[in-house]
Amino acid sequence: MTTLFVCAVATVLFTRALLAATGYPQVGSSSLHIAHVLWGGLLLLAALISVLAFLSPSVRPLAAVAGGVGFGLFIDEVGKFVTKNVNYFYRPAIAIIYVSFVLLFGVIRWLARRRFSAEEATLIAIESLQRAAVGALSNERRARVLRLMTDAGASGPLALSVRELLERSAVEAQRSPTLTQQLSTRLERIWNSLTRHRLFRRGVFSVLIVAGAISAAEVGWLLRNGLAHLAFSQKAFTLTTLVADAALLIGALRLRRSLLAALHWYDHAVLIEITVGQVFLFTSEQLAATLNLAALLIVWSLIRWGIQLESATVPSRDPRTL
Repeated sequence: MTTLFVCAVATVLFTRALLAATGYPQVGSSSLHIAHVLWGGLLLLAALISVLAFLSPSVRPLAAVAGGVGFGLFIDEVGKFVTKNVNYFYRPAIAIIYVSFVLLFGVIRWLARRRFSAEEATLIAIESLQRAAVGALSNERRARVLRLMTDAGASGPLALSVRELLERSAVEAQRSPTLTQQLSTRLERIWNSLTRHRLFRRGVFSVLIVAGAISAAEVGWLLRNGLAHLAFSQKAFTLTTLVADAALLIGALRLRRSLLAALHWYDHAVLIEITVGQVFLFTSEQLAATLNLAALLIVWSLIRWGIQLESATVPSRDPRTL
């Protein structure tokens, strides 16, 4: 869900930047115009067909990317469909897009924080049996699902039967690791050696100081002529940056006790910047927002990778974080 969301936001910003850089070209003829909302609809349809027609576990990430890009292309042209003169440049359209993303973000966060019920845990176990049927069930995933069923209290007759089947199911056979798997294993070893080093957390703290200094410089540049001279989008970007910096500060304070908790706060900070700050910055500084977005997406990917590796080594009360 987070991948879908980030792809949607990135698509809006990259699309508007590309159109501005190319002079808003028209795809079609003198009487026809093939708007990119059509391509968005096709991608949304492709994502729906993928999740409805295929059970393979590898389909979901692809559907998330296709659906996110499709929704981004769709919502980007909302200005055309709320105005009589089909005005893509309708200024309140940015606010409509922003509110849509905020609502989507809230729904995703609410879904992600819900506790699994016993029935949901049983359904997840049944989904794992589907993976076993196609030889895609790993021993690690089976252990996590069995632990989830125990934590959720899944003890009904069906749950016990599914649990028994899952315990007896064959796991994915050990194959020769691909180049991607070899790289992943090597990176995991590097991560484990880095996190055990006594200077690692100091290095992370130093990176936070640099990130905070860059954010402070951005805010200072905007406030160089005073707050009254700023447009609404610039004021909103300034406030968003301060909120993101506060999340970074909380993460820095949590760093000494738990690296995983600190990484989650850094994830919050970067997502706030991507989903809120960059949208407002784009209305006044398109080039800066596009460059910032590219950098933030790289940082966010690294943070998510770190959370994934750290979650595999740190026990958690909430099975959803594993």
